Amino acid sequence: MSSKKTKKAPRLYLRRGEKISKGLRTIVKLQLEAAIDELDGNNVSPGPVHNARTYIKKVGSIIQLAAPALGQVRREHLLELLHEASSRLGPLRDSEVQVLSLDVALEAAGLPAEQFSSLRSGLADIAKQRRSNDWRQVPRIMGFLEKALKTVPEWPLDGLGGKDIRRRIRRTYRRGRTTLDLCLERPEPVLFHNWRRLVKQLGYQIRITQRFWPDSAEALILSINKIGELAGQEHDYSLLVQTMKHGPKNRTSEEAIALIDGLIPTLHRKAVEEGKRLYEAKPKIFVETLDL
Repeated sequence: MSSKKTKKAPRLYLRRGEKISKGLRTIVKLQLEAAIDELDGNNVSPGPVHNARTYIKKVGSIIQLAAPALGQVRREHLLELLHEASSRLGPLRDSEVQVLSLDVALEAAGLPAEQFSSLRSGLADIAKQRRSNDWRQVPRIMGFLEKALKTVPEWPLDGLGGKDIRRRIRRTYRRGRTTLDLCLERPEPVLFHNWRRLVKQLGYQIRITQRFWPDSAEALILSINKIGELAGQEHDYSLLVQTMKHGPKNRTSEEAIALIDGLIPTLHRKAVEEGKRLYEAKPKIFVETLDL
């Protein structure tokens, strides 16, 4: 029997009665330590890579919340460190998820997996080769995260108040709302990807302040999670289609491309429909109930 303990997810919320500066520093420290721990030992398995990237994104959302206190130079330096780490993990994550995306698409269409076994094997080989090549990147990735972690005690957050946090969440919400409007006018992949990123950022910022929203923001979080699932699947399918289009051409691959290409518009439409509901209120009204 394995003696390895299940890892507990690090805290991602401010506590009532806790000073905002102390709370945010603590949360950032926990998230960065968790990301480093996931990658310890040059671990490039799918789960740890996904978890590490998620922790990095959460820290990025906190940096945006704390932007007024951090200042532009410090903020840009921290975001650059996170970007360097996340961008090196991205190809690992993408290669792994493509195998799962194919499985999900085939199951949704009711098609036999055996028919596409050679295609799946090819995608699995790509993921295996990526792990074999990129494990050497892990020490460098951990180095970026450790540099960011060392700066946390020096973050000048003592003047940061609830009003500043509300203003930053309103800004994130407003940017997402504006980008959604652009997506409705011009259904371009880049715009949709940017909107998906802003929804995710808003979701993390709401979870950080969850205890200060009515009903712990349960309805908001459910809506954001739903958009995340739909838009995330759309993104993964789009990546898979691009990979297959650059791969060997045969009847099986063409059938798979046609199948997945047909699923993408529906996911896009459903995500946007949920987005319209999420962004119905004007930004100022949206944050009115945030008691921070």
